[in-house]
Amino acid sequence: MAEKWNLETNSELTSEPGTPVGLVDPPRTAAARVAGRPVNYGDQPVPPRPTWYKNSAGGDTGAGRVEPYSVQLFWRSNIGVIPAGSQMPPLPPLPDQGGYNLGSRGLDHLYIAGHRVTVVGEGDVIQPGGDTDTLLYGYWDRTDPVRPQWTRIQPQTEYTVTVAAYNSDNVFGPESAPLTFTTPAVGYDQQHRTLPPGLVADLEFGAPLPVIATSGGGPITLRWARQPHVTKYEVYNNASRETDVPMDLERPGLNEGDVKLGEISQPAESGQTVTYVTPNFTTPDLRLALKVRAVRTDANGTAVGPFSTVLRSQLPPPTAAPGKAGAPTLTESPIVGGQVKLTLVPPSIGSVNGAPTYYAVYDGTRKVAVVDAPIGTAPHVTLSYRANQSYNFTVVAGNSLGTGIASNALTGTVPTPAAPSAPTGLALNGSPTTTSVPVQWTAITMDPPVTKYTLYQGTTAMGDVAAPNTSGTVTGYTAGQNYSISVTATNAVGESAKSGPTTGKTNAVPGAPTSVTVSNVVSTGMDVAWTAPSGTQPVVTSYAVYDGTTLKATVPAPAAGTALTNFTPSTAYSITVAAVNSVGEGPKSSPAVTGTTSA
Repeated sequence: MAEKWNLETNSELTSEPGTPVGLVDPPRTAAARVAGRPVNYGDQPVPPRPTWYKNSAGGDTGAGRVEPYSVQLFWRSNIGVIPAGSQMPPLPPLPDQGGYNLGSRGLDHLYIAGHRVTVVGEGDVIQPGGDTDTLLYGYWDRTDPVRPQWTRIQPQTEYTVTVAAYNSDNVFGPESAPLTFTTPAVGYDQQHRTLPPGLVADLEFGAPLPVIATSGGGPITLRWARQPHVTKYEVYNNASRETDVPMDLERPGLNEGDVKLGEISQPAESGQTVTYVTPNFTTPDLRLALKVRAVRTDANGTAVGPFSTVLRSQLPPPTAAPGKAGAPTLTESPIVGGQVKLTLVPPSIGSVNGAPTYYAVYDGTRKVAVVDAPIGTAPHVTLSYRANQSYNFTVVAGNSLGTGIASNALTGTVPTPAAPSAPTGLALNGSPTTTSVPVQWTAITMDPPVTKYTLYQGTTAMGDVAAPNTSGTVTGYTAGQNYSISVTATNAVGESAKSGPTTGKTNAVPGAPTSVTVSNVVSTGMDVAWTAPSGTQPVVTSYAVYDGTTLKATVPAPAAGTALTNFTPSTAYSITVAAVNSVGEGPKSSPAVTGTTSA
């Protein structure tokens, strides 16, 4: 007997591969093996969904340099392990040609034959090969599939694009998320052709520094050389006691503590200097670190120049020790979350009492805060206190010559957590309908905070409104139904009592007019009068006068009578009247007034 050999295992055939030793089933023929293959046997894998590169904030930033007639696109094909936060190469300078997946190019292009970039709603362009970037100049408009039209990218136009990969079997994977960009009117080179404004030179004081001898304080006059091609100048000061102030990471180009005093537009061509007068300064001994920069705004955007050399000085010292400060007040009342926010009241300044440079806040005999006197405003301070803690705040104003006497005291107690009091100010918030009533009320600010408000119809809860919203609508009524709505507030402690109710009636069609009479009957008409229905909501806007089922006249309210014409002599009539409002027409009057016109 001929020996049978298993070519897959290179061993004597005793069983099918993967089955127990021993011939259980006869060997399958080649045709049977082919027939048993899965339907996708040998197919190329379908590529995954591409994703755009991310910026440092985590947002899609697949669009590189966007020009009026082109845009650079960068994406990841997501084959292999690629860092989730991988970023597009920085611009400028622009990257050279090639794929950009931070070293994962070999894996990222596995079994990808190319990509299709789709301009949503416009057309697409096919890019063969594994590159994961493109310079998009245009797209094929395939409205006519027989003769597609090449369309250029245009300036000042918003485009939305997606990208999808395809394999060697021309099977496309899913589309990426959409990416939207707008082409500019002019290109990068033209936008950045002009240099920023130059350095502001010759910054100096234009007058002696003010002595702070009144509550109004005094300004500082600055002067510098006029710069060409400038729109305006910005003036800053930094009162920090440090000489090496770090850069402000949230405000590029500025230092921590820089305060903008104001700005001045470029003066007319005449004159070689610019003069600027600052707002009033009210704090003596204040350190000054003044600087100015030029700003130009034109069709290319806004360009900011470097700051001038810093002009350092210090305001003159006070003329005397401060007087008695005013009693502090609560900036926010009631106190919420244990945060006691105080507004300090400056003392008066004159020939006897000097201007303060700082304020010391005391709770009893314990100093709890020291606040520098700011420029031109009352200072504020926030203190953290526990619930049910009492306080006795006084304020002392001071400067280099001494301190004033303590202010009158502000006393009180931080509230203990409690349920809210009943809301107030409940009123209609618009007009009722036939089935609903809109209402509003006054917000409650407290600690712990209100989390919801509950609307009631009588004693029945009709629904909750999440705080901080202070309006809602009660539904489920019928036309002309009386309502009595109230509201409660709830926090972590519990629910308040109900507010006072707002009452009324939902909208409905008017009732029937009464006392309908007919007079002055002639062969072709008569006069009709009636009494308006009472208690109508909304108000009656007109009346419909009928002869049987025929509408004879529409009479605008508030008229309560009309003359009817176009009757036939010796004809019976049956007159009724119905009132009409914005909801609709109400019932006809009853009984009908009947009779016969004269011959």
